[in-house]
Amino acid sequence: MPADITLRGPGDVLAVLPYQLGYHPRDSIIAISLRGRRVGLVVRTDLPLEGEVEATVTLLVEPLVRDGATSVLVVGYEDEPDASSPALVALVEQVERKGIDVVDVVVVRDGRRYSPICSDPCCPPDGIALPDPADVPGVAEFVARGRSPLVSRDAVEALVAPDPSACKAVGEALLARAGMPGRRGRSAAAWRVLLRRERTKPGDRGAGGPPQPSAPVVADAVLGLADIAWRDGLVAWLAPGVLPAGLLDSSVLTLLRRELPTWAGMGLPHRPRRGRRLRGAEPYDDDGVERQELLQRLLALCRSVPDEHPDEAAALCTVTAHVAWESGDGAVARAAVDRARRLAPGYRLAQLLERLVEHGVRLPADGGRDGPATAWVG
Repeated sequence: MPADITLRGPGDVLAVLPYQLGYHPRDSIIAISLRGRRVGLVVRTDLPLEGEVEATVTLLVEPLVRDGATSVLVVGYEDEPDASSPALVALVEQVERKGIDVVDVVVVRDGRRYSPICSDPCCPPDGIALPDPADVPGVAEFVARGRSPLVSRDAVEALVAPDPSACKAVGEALLARAGMPGRRGRSAAAWRVLLRRERTKPGDRGAGGPPQPSAPVVADAVLGLADIAWRDGLVAWLAPGVLPAGLLDSSVLTLLRRELPTWAGMGLPHRPRRGRRLRGAEPYDDDGVERQELLQRLLALCRSVPDEHPDEAAALCTVTAHVAWESGDGAVARAAVDRARRLAPGYRLAQLLERLVEHGVRLPADGGRDGPATAWVG
């Protein structure tokens, strides 16, 4: 959550939560870590099945403890009355056993919020209507940063699902170009095209629409990800801080700096020279709009690669998931990792990122660009 957003009470928190999660939750348990007066980690899972409550709740509590939560706000989203009650009770009990205060427990159903722990006049039995997002200042901040919630988790998963209208041509190009030489160089040239940003006029920070890449360009970009050194370098370039530059192949570093742009915070520090400071990635708009534009381009690429090329699709989805996770889009990161793991269960980088997402471990360590991490247990 952007650091300058002020929330006035539980109504504001619930209005902002879908913007932070990336979609409107249903049948979910959510715990919000509070460090003093600041929001920390947000953990979420589907309502657990009977017999799985304690195990599921344990997976929620562990990231909260690691996050250093001093208190927790617990929220249950349910379609049917009392459906979230077993998980809420178990979660509160486990949190309190860890010595963490529970500041409030809220149930959300049919556009209203209810309190299962308060019977005072401030918490009427028929609940309180959730505020109109337009009336919550914090929502406007998210909208200004290019963040808005999708209608459901299925809609998030659709962001990385293959699009038949684009997949056919890309699939043919992947077959045709798989055996061509110079894969790393062709991939770098393709990524330069895919990440190119058109200026409307000299000195104008506004950009034209994203380019419409040809199928051969997409194929070259994706095929290059089989080169692990190049793939790792690309991840480091797109999500600075995730992988230290010192661990990257020197020839990859040279290629990245020569070929790829640095808008939206992309880039790596240059090697220090005597008498000179390290120069990092090009400054970018702190409102997060550029990062969202970058992420949308990567998601469009994911949709263009068919499942019939599982290794290539898994690699691209994993790269995209790193950018989403670094940028604070936990739902998108989870959806991209899930597709990668489904297509290539043994893909090691996807396995590693899956564990980071599940446990809410954010890289880089400063907590990302747009706010706290969101752990996705279910």
